[in-house]
Amino acid sequence: MAFFSIFKRSALELKSVKCIVTVGVFLAVAVVLDGFGSIRIGEFLKINFTFLPLALIGMLFGPVVGCVSGLLVDVIGYLVNPVGAFLPWLVLISGLEGFIYGLILYNMKPEKTYKQIIRIVLARGLVCGICNLTLNTLALYSYGIITGESFAALFAARIATNVITFCIGSYLCMAVLVPAKLAYERMVDKSRLKKTAA
Repeated sequence: MAFFSIFKRSALELKSVKCIVTVGVFLAVAVVLDGFGSIRIGEFLKINFTFLPLALIGMLFGPVVGCVSGLLVDVIGYLVNPVGAFLPWLVLISGLEGFIYGLILYNMKPEKTYKQIIRIVLARGLVCGICNLTLNTLALYSYGIITGESFAALFAARIATNVITFCIGSYLCMAVLVPAKLAYERMVDKSRLKKTAA
């Protein structure tokens, strides 16, 4: 039952004005990073840094908010910077990415312990393995966007890129998530003190 309570608590976060405002700021950052902070390798391989705002949202507000944010990032990002065809499967995959971050990182303590590092690396590993490497490759292949090679060849060609993004992303998450969580908790504590004083 404790496992399912995570989803309930995460869904209840959507009632908080603080959650909506924070998510809105991070979504704006994610859209900017997706459109203008990406490194393209060829026509179909792209290294971007939208995982950082998504990981932050998931860590602070859980899997439900993370999933919704992932869906919105992809849709808004396409509307702002439409490159190629709009693929609904990629929107769902982006939602799954936010869900995974929220599921694994929600309620993470703001300290760099061995346990927290494992959680961060696990979240990045699952996102890179399931979403980026497997499902994105399958979506590109099944939509017929990439032709002239088999799924296995396409999958193999994308392994190196995903290994690189996994390593870079894990390091960046370790550098950003813990201090961001600490800063957020301090900000929340200060706002509570002000309300109590008033």
